[in-house]
Amino acid sequence: RIDGRSFEKQGIELAPTLHLGAGTKAIERKATAEAKTLSLERLQLQEDLRCANARRLQRRPEIVLDLITRERSVFDERDVAKILHRYVDDPAVFRSLMARILQSPETLQLERERTAFATGIRAPAKYTTRALIRLEAEMANRAIWLSRRSSHRLREAVLEATLARNSRLSDEQKTAIEHVAKAGRIAAVIGRAGAGKTTMMKAAREAWEAAGYRVVGGALAGKAAEGLEKEAGIISRTLSAWELRWSQGRNQLDARTVFILDEAGMVASRQMACFIETATRTGAKLVLVGDPEQLQPIEAGAAFRAIADRIGYAELETIYRQREQWMRDASLDLARGNVGKAVEAYRANGRMIGAELKAEAVRNLIVDWNRDYDPTKTTLILAHLRRDVRMLNEMARSKLVERGIVGEGFAFRTADGNRNFAAGDQIVFLKNEGSLGVKNGMLGKIVEASPNRVVAEIGAGEHHRQVIIEQRFYNNLDHGYATTIHKSQGATVDRVKVLASLSLDRHLVYVAMTRHRDNLDVYYGARSFARAGGLIQVLSRKNSKETTLDYEKATFYRQALRFAEARGLHLLNVARTIARDRLAWTARQSSRLADLAHRLVRIGRKLGLAAGTNPINSQ
Repeated sequence: RIDGRSFEKQGIELAPTLHLGAGTKAIERKATAEAKTLSLERLQLQEDLRCANARRLQRRPEIVLDLITRERSVFDERDVAKILHRYVDDPAVFRSLMARILQSPETLQLERERTAFATGIRAPAKYTTRALIRLEAEMANRAIWLSRRSSHRLREAVLEATLARNSRLSDEQKTAIEHVAKAGRIAAVIGRAGAGKTTMMKAAREAWEAAGYRVVGGALAGKAAEGLEKEAGIISRTLSAWELRWSQGRNQLDARTVFILDEAGMVASRQMACFIETATRTGAKLVLVGDPEQLQPIEAGAAFRAIADRIGYAELETIYRQREQWMRDASLDLARGNVGKAVEAYRANGRMIGAELKAEAVRNLIVDWNRDYDPTKTTLILAHLRRDVRMLNEMARSKLVERGIVGEGFAFRTADGNRNFAAGDQIVFLKNEGSLGVKNGMLGKIVEASPNRVVAEIGAGEHHRQVIIEQRFYNNLDHGYATTIHKSQGATVDRVKVLASLSLDRHLVYVAMTRHRDNLDVYYGARSFARAGGLIQVLSRKNSKETTLDYEKATFYRQALRFAEARGLHLLNVARTIARDRLAWTARQSSRLADLAHRLVRIGRKLGLAAGTNPINSQ
């Protein structure tokens, strides 16, 4: 998600810096290497903006906390340093600002710096802010309160009739439906990739509607919301669209509404808190469905995982997407974090294809893709980096042009530059557009092309349709032979080829390696992975978002905050009290250690031990 608002509208008291571009940076580096003075207007303007921002930070260092906590609930010194480095060059000013930020009354330490005894690796201290502790605590408390309310229970007769009509449901899916049909006003379902979450939600929707409830849904991405509507029959919008409508007084929830929040694992704490507060206020029931091990929230917090841990959940683990059992087993291993086991399963079946260099891996991928290309099968190439996606798209299309499957095509000026489109080209839409009925990440196939105008087919089966796209009205599209892993979440295709890069982690790997029905091949450059510690070690890296709820000390801070607010005290007083308590505890421990040392010395003298001997060991 990209926030298109300016810093001013976001409430950030900084001026946005300029994008210098590769050319400008090359000129700057060359001048520095040759010890020459460079006077480019753009560089001077950039430096002026950085100096102005540095002055703003010196006036109010807490601006850095605002920037960090948009992406992280829990942070460390390195996160603070990364942001300060953008604006501050002077070492003394840098150190001063670091100290002021970490000692600010708004900053609270959740965990002290630790060093692992076995490895000697230092784990930095963890911090958060007063506002985030309050927000996530209120979110969790409301979720627990909702789980204990008694409403929206379905009668046994209604539930049994629904399950009878949907006889193909698995036992896991039936159990999940029974779980969300209970009386609580919030419920959670963790469904692994390809485990039939949508099928389960469709049957649950039928049961609620049979009982007289209105069922609506939402998801972070437009493509996921559309999939929920088309496949489960649940009227759905993006979460941002729901928030906008509610702020305008439209489409309000009520006590006869059940709200399904799909792909809940991607929803950050602030947005999740908003939906839980809305459900609490309106009397609606909230059902969270997702997988905390897939793509992590872009913004701060891992709200779904924290809530599911506190209210309980039903789990769908049986994978149906892949046709072969060993692939389904590997998908479950990926869901559980056993990346090494899954990779070895694909390696044993000849699906992990290594080359010495990444460039060779790319060529192998395109050669194999071209050999296996079948217009009757859905295929997709996945990569994490956008530059890799762009390169793979160009190489894949050039192969189809060579074979005469698609023509050279006609020029179309997209938002990312000129592209050639021809009949038969696979394309991807990169922006939601209601008038066309397209969503960000949706794939389509061109059936007719002309300069700056194409006609594309989207959807399948009863949802199949054609759309006319004119460049002057909509230009957010690109070739869709390859796409990013982020855009592929929720997609199901017959064949997938993945280009592995050092930027992957276990969550991205889980999504990339579970999109296929029939075949999956993973290509990688062995040399770069060997230097980084090995293929499995890189792909197994955990990069889960944290919440303040994961730390025990946050409980103490929440209690202190409630105590302070109930008595009208300022947090600074609470922070001072905490500091005094820590100093007093340290002093007491020092006194006890000193007393123990004197006692040991006296014991040693009585035993006649030499100075420096440990009396306990000697005795």
